[in-house]
Amino acid sequence: MALTELQGQELGTQTIVIEQGPVRAFAKAVKDDPDRYTGPGAPTPPTWPFVMSYWGSMGQGGAAGLPIDRLRGPGRMILHGEQEFDFVRPPQVGETLTGTGRIAEVYERDTSSATMEFYVRETEWRDQSGDVVCTDRFTLIVRAKKG
Repeated sequence: MALTELQGQELGTQTIVIEQGPVRAFAKAVKDDPDRYTGPGAPTPPTWPFVMSYWGSMGQGGAAGLPIDRLRGPGRMILHGEQEFDFVRPPQVGETLTGTGRIAEVYERDTSSATMEFYVRETEWRDQSGDVVCTDRFTLIVRAKKG
């Protein structure tokens, strides 16, 4: 059964500096041209905001902090669902951003063999002036076998 009490839970904040080396390595890993992301003020690849929540946190606390330990268990499989990005502007190499995360939505759907639980993490990233740069949404799915 989906942990609906998690909906609205704040996941904390995390401040990162966007470094050129990791951005270029990420671009190369997703088969993009790393040279497009070179130099101060260069934009980041479109899916880069997904990794920002894990930057330096090793997936613990901060904006990344989905309570994975509460979602695991026998007969439960954790899956990566969809990602969505809303940009005011692209994040840029060299800038400092602060992300504030929360669990925006929790719901479930039944199938013939399992219950699918959906946990939507939303992280809003702001620059040093306090302006929103982008918001990323990540849906984590827990497939819980029936019977």
